[in-house]
Amino acid sequence: MENIYSTGQVARLLGVRPHQLEYAHASQALAEPAFRFLGKRVYCAADVRRVAAHFRLTLDDGLSVVAAGPEGQ
Repeated sequence: MENIYSTGQVARLLGVRPHQLEYAHASQALAEPAFRFLGKRVYCAADVRRVAAHFRLTLDDGLSVVAAGPEGQ
């Protein structure tokens, strides 16, 4: 079974604050994750990658943020 992540876990993985994720969803700038559990958003790896792309972050295969190059690439 695939790992699932809470909003707080995704925020920590990506180095953003949970309210930034909530705002992105509320403003419809970011699509909702595919699933909810007990009324709360839960994210699969594909959702985490989509959220990272929204915040212009790059992830490696282990779902760790990859440091940007010296030019901010």
